[in-house]
Amino acid sequence: MAEVQGGVLGTMKTQLKLKTALLSCASACVMAAQPAWAQDEGVQDTITVTGTRISDFDAPTPVTAFDEEEIDRKAVFRISDLVVDVPAFVPHQNIGKFSEAIGTSYFNLRGLGFARTLTLLDGRRLAPTSPDGIVDTNVIPLSLIKKVEIVTGGASAAYGSDAVSGVVNLTLDHRLEGVKGDIQYGISTYDDVSAPAVSLAAGHSFADDRLHIVAGFDFYDNNGQLAQGTRPWGDDNTALVTLPDGPPNRTQANNAVYSQLTYGGVSSLNNIPELQGIQFGPGGEVQPFQYGTAVGSTWMIGGDGVSMANEANIYPKVSRQAGYARATFDLTDTTELFADALYSHTYAFSDSAYVSTNRSPLAIDIDNPFLPQGVRDIMMDNGVDTYYLRRILGEQGPITNANDIDYQRYGAGAKGELSGGWNWDVTFQYSKSNFYREDGGNTNLRRLSLGTDVVLDPMTNDPVCRSSLNNPSSTDPDIANCVPVNLFGEGSLNGSALDYISGTAVLDSEQKQTLVSFNLSGSPFQTWAGDVSVAVGGEWRKDELSATTDPISAMTGWYAVNSQPLSGEVSVKEAYTEVVVPLMSDQPMGYSMDVNGAARVTDYSTSGTVVTWKAGMNYSPTPDIRFRGTYSRDIRAPSVNELFSGQSQFVNQLVDPRDNSNPTVPLLTGGNPTLDPEKSNAWTVGVVLTPGFANGLSLSFDYYSFKIKDAIASLDGQTIVDNCFILMQTSLCDAIMQNSNGNITEVQATLLNAAAASAKGFDVQMDYGVPFLSGDLNFSVLANYVGELSTTISGVKSDVVGQLASETAGGVPEWRFNLGARYVTDDFAAGVLVRYVDNGVFRTAYTEGVDIDDNTIPSRTYVDVDISKRITENIQLYGKINNLFNVAPPAATTFITQPNYNGGAFHDRIGRYFKVGARFQF
Repeated sequence: MAEVQGGVLGTMKTQLKLKTALLSCASACVMAAQPAWAQDEGVQDTITVTGTRISDFDAPTPVTAFDEEEIDRKAVFRISDLVVDVPAFVPHQNIGKFSEAIGTSYFNLRGLGFARTLTLLDGRRLAPTSPDGIVDTNVIPLSLIKKVEIVTGGASAAYGSDAVSGVVNLTLDHRLEGVKGDIQYGISTYDDVSAPAVSLAAGHSFADDRLHIVAGFDFYDNNGQLAQGTRPWGDDNTALVTLPDGPPNRTQANNAVYSQLTYGGVSSLNNIPELQGIQFGPGGEVQPFQYGTAVGSTWMIGGDGVSMANEANIYPKVSRQAGYARATFDLTDTTELFADALYSHTYAFSDSAYVSTNRSPLAIDIDNPFLPQGVRDIMMDNGVDTYYLRRILGEQGPITNANDIDYQRYGAGAKGELSGGWNWDVTFQYSKSNFYREDGGNTNLRRLSLGTDVVLDPMTNDPVCRSSLNNPSSTDPDIANCVPVNLFGEGSLNGSALDYISGTAVLDSEQKQTLVSFNLSGSPFQTWAGDVSVAVGGEWRKDELSATTDPISAMTGWYAVNSQPLSGEVSVKEAYTEVVVPLMSDQPMGYSMDVNGAARVTDYSTSGTVVTWKAGMNYSPTPDIRFRGTYSRDIRAPSVNELFSGQSQFVNQLVDPRDNSNPTVPLLTGGNPTLDPEKSNAWTVGVVLTPGFANGLSLSFDYYSFKIKDAIASLDGQTIVDNCFILMQTSLCDAIMQNSNGNITEVQATLLNAAAASAKGFDVQMDYGVPFLSGDLNFSVLANYVGELSTTISGVKSDVVGQLASETAGGVPEWRFNLGARYVTDDFAAGVLVRYVDNGVFRTAYTEGVDIDDNTIPSRTYVDVDISKRITENIQLYGKINNLFNVAPPAATTFITQPNYNGGAFHDRIGRYFKVGARFQF
């Protein structure tokens, strides 16, 4: 078992409210139990973690763990916030990216993607919470969590598919006795992102301690902040502007405004020169439009344009209620039965990255009665029949993204001990997730086209849709009910016209997972060095997904999102075995040595059979030093969504590196039922030092390498374009649709087993504790270095180490590390944590001075402090400040029409954040 030093604050997160039945139970179950933080906090408890199916064994795979005291110290109410300080993780919080569920948070080890990290609760797989296969960690209540184990290496042979980069296992306290709770309030220094949170957990034994019941409930409500203009760093209209006279081809500039967009409408640059430089004021009044400098197809610096950058999101609104209950019954002294249930409801809301816009020019014919006469006169003088308009549809308001997730998991099983020390368990589990998403304020593209093609009715002399006039008997509701749309002048789009073109895209899905598993472990015989340990087991599961959408989405008719209907299922059969053979025990050649091996056979209903395996070794020449290493073959199976999803479309504004233009095109993604599992070869090698001459000191160093073949490729639109035209990856050029003039009209990102991925680096960890004054002083270092994080397609490698401009870029810093110091006494604790994020670049494919004038994103260092004080034996007060010095994020604008000042995953956008709370345990 890897050894992880315990924290210092104590009890688990709990909450103030619970359902009436639980409160009744809690009041009856109050015990005089002493809280964990009422004990001697100066003592460093050791947690035993496994990272393997075999107990009482030091796994050769690196494992990091948090106990409940460490969770308390971090003062978090979400699991995703707990692992932010672990450099091996890439933090994630979707603030409004259309292609994912809003507000979701997931585990992403080594930057290899959430789909390659397996999430377990009590050693049992958590089913996906949304159609894209994500396990949203918001569904997990913290009130009963006893331990979090993070296996940072390939573990598919032991734990099953998806454990490519590692496993996160959350263990709950099934034997809690008494009641404990936590009440917390958090708020930023800007008086926003307020987050009240409460939790409560209770447990008690009945029937002479043979029956034990525990229950917990969490409530969390983060009010978010949907406007970056509320921050001093976020109100300068900063954008990544293309330079028409480059190189350099891009620059990050303040006062960047749209060159072809206003709220009242402006001439598109594809008009003849005489029709350019025109905008429309109130009532469609023709006004001059002053261009700034560096005028491109999307941005310019200065001038009469507008920007929506200040309304870019900082943090979405997220609320969560989660409850868990378990009954455990000791049938005999060696046999235990259990049944448990988890329910969570999560709601998230965000406005989108932009309002609906006519970023592609909208053609207005000369006979359109809404066309201002001044423009018509210019058209007549120049023999032009069509005028091209671009406009922000501000009357609709922002496109809003909201999703509801109702998640349920029910389990039952038994476990026990046989003669000879053999242990067994069998489990049945059923999970169900209902995911509902609405994207409001959307624009029906067909209706917009029909509604803006307006003529005068010769009978009434009133504006009428040309389609309705030409097809008076049409049964097509869009034509029969067409409403003329006037886009000239801010506020001109109103009433029935606004209702006609506006609407909401809907996705309604249901996912089910049924799972049956069994495990058996024990020691069949001994060697000269000790017991040989063996574990065997099997699992059967079926994943089902059914998703419906509105009719317009099904026809890709909305301005944004256009989710597609989906139906499919995959069944899996697995069998595994794992063995540990001791070879040395306190002998002249060394203090200890053992070898560990595992193999798993997995059969998928869609792609057949695949074998995974692992081999590892521990060797300790002395009790103070242990060398460890593993080599494994791991897999990730494609999700139901990746296999069976139809095409989904969202609008993407790109940079075409051939001419620095900014085409706005749909990006289409879709599933592929012929996908095979990804295959990974991973190895880790490291050393753990616990020198006897330095009591309280432990050091570890671990190198890791992952090489994935047949990787399921999913690249963002800008990466596809850049890698095609800059890196000359010809296979990606096939995904770019162009018209006869060579202009990009569409980017297709169909999923294929067409890529390879690689990640290399190392972790360093140090813990040291010494007595100091009347308590203990503890120091810690946790660092991660990434030497490679690459994707290879058609023999061309794209390494994204240091690529930090946005989460979609998929990059990681070269270095991340945390330095911690903590002082602890019997009733007081205070600590400081320094978090460092290395510098980086916008794109690793860019050449500074050619593709961009300055490709650097600066480093950042954040300081967090916390303090706690026990005021009675059972009550503790605490406080925590994240980002104490209110360090602003570096400017790293994203490649979208409404850019975030910083869209990366590693930088703090909230600013200084205060948390205060109280814990109790009885």
